[in-house]
Amino acid sequence: MKPKWAMSFRTTLGAIWMLVWPEVLFAEESAGGRREALWNDTRLLEWVSTIGGEESRYDELAAVRSFELLQRSLEELKQMVLHDAQSEQEAVEGLRMILKHLALSTRDSIDGDFMNPLVSKGDTRNRDVGAYNPDAEYDQVFIDGRYDYKLSGNLGSVPYLSITVNGSAPDRQSRALAYLDDAAIRKHAGADGSFTLWLTNQKPAEPGAWIPLSDEADGIVIRQYVASRERSTLARFAVEAVGKDLPYVEQITDEELAVRIAKTASAVVVGSTWHRTLLPEMLERPNEFVARTGTAIGASAANAENYYQMAHYQLGPDEVLVVDFEPPKTPFWNLTSATIWHESQRFLTDPVSLTLDEVTKRKDGSVRFIVADHDPGQPNWIKTFGHARGFLILRIVGVTSHPQPVMQRIPAKDLPGLSHARVGRAVPTDRK
Repeated sequence: MKPKWAMSFRTTLGAIWMLVWPEVLFAEESAGGRREALWNDTRLLEWVSTIGGEESRYDELAAVRSFELLQRSLEELKQMVLHDAQSEQEAVEGLRMILKHLALSTRDSIDGDFMNPLVSKGDTRNRDVGAYNPDAEYDQVFIDGRYDYKLSGNLGSVPYLSITVNGSAPDRQSRALAYLDDAAIRKHAGADGSFTLWLTNQKPAEPGAWIPLSDEADGIVIRQYVASRERSTLARFAVEAVGKDLPYVEQITDEELAVRIAKTASAVVVGSTWHRTLLPEMLERPNEFVARTGTAIGASAANAENYYQMAHYQLGPDEVLVVDFEPPKTPFWNLTSATIWHESQRFLTDPVSLTLDEVTKRKDGSVRFIVADHDPGQPNWIKTFGHARGFLILRIVGVTSHPQPVMQRIPAKDLPGLSHARVGRAVPTDRK
């Protein structure tokens, strides 16, 4: 049976179409035939609503059930966005955020070919959702753990890389099955940076690093952090299915498509609700950093070697945030601003994220960030794009604790007279 909301929607559109049908039909006939006119008609939805709607012999397909789950997920997420938004800007951006997650999840889950795997960007250069790191490249590929794969490439000159193998989990979107840190990857690379990684059930005789692959493995995520895009050569990767037991697949089955659509729905829901579920205590303690390790957050989504300090910022009209930070000795760190929906907007052209190679340090080595809507005329500006609230995400590689940044919320007019001295000393936050 079709969902009641879907039937009522169809019925309404069908009634509208029947009212306008004579006028549309006349216009089509005048243009030289209905078939030629309809193919590019912007009113096709009303026409489509008159097709079907009765019981179908395919209604009980597993793929149909998963498709209806996806429809329901989008509707429920829309209602959540409209409830949680505190301005028209947030409502509009929230709807856009859902569609971005849908586009990413559909591509990942539906298009993947396990026998012809392709390395793709987990976040394209203009799709910035899911607590995206603008100073990273997320390369990923979807695999089937029942088969064997060869991952090869060149490390380029970026300061940091990691490889995570994710797999299915009964109670969550995914879980980390294996992990190679930067040092382990470079250990197996040649002098020119070339490397080979085998992801197989049995250890191969060929040279290269090896990750044992279990049946539940379904994806590889490669993170490369870029401190300076002008001075760095990005790493590059290729993957291929290997072995003699690769199946011949001619047609997609109902069961496989059902699983892929269900994964799409799950990924959209998980990604679209991070403003509520990712360290929810941030919402209760605005303008204060909360610390977590990547492992504590979940290594399938966060880099295992990262130490995160995140804050839910709130600003009033004509206010700015002043963030004083003591940088650690590490190959990479950055501070990124995001909307309440975890979007990092226009990071290609605007100061949304700053790395250790891009900031201006003070004489004592500390860094002062100014989080504001307009350029404050001081170094290390992080832009808010007019948002009264959002998130700040500080990523630090290779530490398990670090002094918490000190944050002040002040009127913008008081910024020129603010002391350049560090505001207090932060207390180290223990690993959680």
